[in-house]
Amino acid sequence: MEEIIKTALGELKADLVIKNTSIINVCTSEIEQGDIAIKNNKIALVGDASHTIGEKTRIIEGEDKFASPGFFDAHVHVESSEITITEFTKACLLHGTTSIIWDPHEIANVRGVDGVKEILEESKRLPLNVFVMIPSCVPATSPKLGTSGATITVKDILKLSNLEGIMGLGEVMNFPGVLNCDEEVLDKIKAAKKFKAIDGHAPGLRAEKLCAYFSTGIRSDHESVSGDEGLEKLRRGVYLVIREGTASKNLASLIRPIIEMKLETRHCLLATDDISPEDLKNRGEVDYLIRRCIEEGLDSIKAYQMATLNPACYLGIDHMFGSITPGKNADIVLLRDLKKVKVATTIVSGVPVVVDGKLEVNIPQYEYSRETKRSVNVGRIPEPEKFQVKTQKKDSQEVKVIGASEGTLFTSLEIEKLKVEGGVVMPDSKRDVLQVAVVERHHASGDIGKGFVKGFGLKEGSIASTVAHDSHNIVVVGTNWEDMARAVLEIVEMQGGMVAVKRGECVARLTLNFAGLMSTAPIEEVIQGAEKLKKAVKAMGCKLEAPFMTLSFLSLPVIPELKITEKGLIDVINQEITSVLV
Repeated sequence: MEEIIKTALGELKADLVIKNTSIINVCTSEIEQGDIAIKNNKIALVGDASHTIGEKTRIIEGEDKFASPGFFDAHVHVESSEITITEFTKACLLHGTTSIIWDPHEIANVRGVDGVKEILEESKRLPLNVFVMIPSCVPATSPKLGTSGATITVKDILKLSNLEGIMGLGEVMNFPGVLNCDEEVLDKIKAAKKFKAIDGHAPGLRAEKLCAYFSTGIRSDHESVSGDEGLEKLRRGVYLVIREGTASKNLASLIRPIIEMKLETRHCLLATDDISPEDLKNRGEVDYLIRRCIEEGLDSIKAYQMATLNPACYLGIDHMFGSITPGKNADIVLLRDLKKVKVATTIVSGVPVVVDGKLEVNIPQYEYSRETKRSVNVGRIPEPEKFQVKTQKKDSQEVKVIGASEGTLFTSLEIEKLKVEGGVVMPDSKRDVLQVAVVERHHASGDIGKGFVKGFGLKEGSIASTVAHDSHNIVVVGTNWEDMARAVLEIVEMQGGMVAVKRGECVARLTLNFAGLMSTAPIEEVIQGAEKLKKAVKAMGCKLEAPFMTLSFLSLPVIPELKITEKGLIDVINQEITSVLV
């Protein structure tokens, strides 16, 4: 503190000075011209910094640039990008994101408390402010409907809450549990009351249900889709997290009524939620969301506030982050263009980590635990017949079929009549009725749920993945049982990932050896692997643009109407296992 004071007064010299730049003042909603002096990792002075410059002071010329506080991604699941937080950091910095609010509930569903601790340790060494939220719903569903790799209890939340890097409670997905005053759900919220931030998950909640849910102290929501829904939440004091990810794109519908009605935006935040590695690298991160807000007609400075000061206020750390003002952490982005949000330089804790659009720091890989790298445990590899659905009928059998579609997590319940051979119900690729199964992979229980699915369009072969929300067992779809068995074998041998198998041979794969969720390879390699997979699956007849994303949500038994887990076919509306046979 003393050094910062003396630097501001000119008694000590600054480490770094950004000269003559246009400063985006998110506190007063104006742009002011001046210098920024940095000492250690803090902003010491904003204004005329000539008296803070010494022989060893590094100078960055800020003329023709705009200086913004570093960007926050207000809600993200890093696991969805299929790369580690180390690789994610590199991509973020290139796009001006210096802070993220991460709910690692995918990792927690596989590795539990140990997984959360491991990513906390990895994050400590990174030039990124990683604010971790304790996953609140592990497992995400009742044990009778699915098997996760771990459980996070109220006691675990209390223990984790004392660790460095933990900033709050992750999205409370079990909103029916909240509304029904489920004791365990409410106890988790009570255990997190020491934090300012408790993330919400309230899709479609309106009127009295909305009030009941947020009366608990939950403070944000990222699940709003319509403008009316977003406005109602803002009016009830909820922090509206405006989401624009890879699958869920809600920014336009949420921001337009706010602009039209000229509403206050201080409770609006920006987040990607789930973003693919391709979009992260090529489209951008929060810089893209700011740009989209401006394109929709939002005042530029308001857009920057939503990505800087507002999330810092939400976390209760605006005394340290979120603005270019004295005493704040020196996280600064220099932009070539205010409205196009073109990042030239990124500074984190006073250190330029990106200069002229190029990463200037070496970030070594982290050494992960054996348990994390070897998380696929199925016991005996299933034989092809294990994927068969048996019946007493002789010629044909009506079955319940999961109807999957592009661009939505919802599925439909379809009824199809299939041929029976030797007491086995046969899939029919000509009618796009394929076999689907989920293989338990955490505890070697041998449990396999079997059913049928429409929408993939495969004419041959099989695809499989360990990214299978939210319990992340192995989900496999195929035209025949032999290729399904081979796909599972490939998954086990590479200890997690995504595969495409045709005629008994693996034709493409993407290894995800971090808990079966993320690759430890660079983002470029992951993108290349994903592209090869996509091309291979398309050649097998698949008509989906994102087949593995659709595949990954077939096993999520909290989004209607029909899903499948290793326990069997799930009637989501009634939250019960249902027979495949009609």
